[in-house]
Amino acid sequence: MAHKIITKQAKHVSNNKPNTAVKLKRIEEKEYQMAIQNLGLLEGERIILQYVCVREFTQPASLFNEAEVDVKRGLLIFTNDNLIFMQRDGVFNISYSQALRIPLEQIIGISSGGFLVKKIQFTLNSNPVPIIFVNFMSTFEIQEIHEVRADIERHLTNVRQEKKRLAQEALTKGTLPAMFFCRYCGTRNKADESKCVSCGAKR
Repeated sequence: MAHKIITKQAKHVSNNKPNTAVKLKRIEEKEYQMAIQNLGLLEGERIILQYVCVREFTQPASLFNEAEVDVKRGLLIFTNDNLIFMQRDGVFNISYSQALRIPLEQIIGISSGGFLVKKIQFTLNSNPVPIIFVNFMSTFEIQEIHEVRADIERHLTNVRQEKKRLAQEALTKGTLPAMFFCRYCGTRNKADESKCVSCGAKR
């Protein structure tokens, strides 16, 4: 049976606080609040897109078990800086942990497909193993998986254009930009920081 793909662009969030008015399908309000309370958004970072979905990944082989495919449900969030996956853990005592936090600059490819189970796959410049998400659910209308991909691609393009605009503006004015992006992890930092607040690399 094919999965329905439902998506909707989330509203912008001001003051680094997630928009609690957004209603997502397949996740209760209590769980949603639990998922977003530890996002750790940086100054100026805001939620742009968010989806309830399932992450598909391979568990490495061990002494007693062969490598096998595993799945984890959670909340996939795109901010203006990062891709964040808040993973749902537990059955009776549910909790959410930040399983992935990837600077958007590291995403170099995105594809979609699947016959029965529709998926979106991200290729990173920092990891040869792609990141795969399936069964996308969000707010309102039904969309085809290629339309979900198009929403994400549009967001990535907008982010690149905005960062280019800020850099050109600073160059034209001959001033330092209000922020800089780490050349190693892509994290947004204040201009007066001497090292990246995320990975610790020197500027």
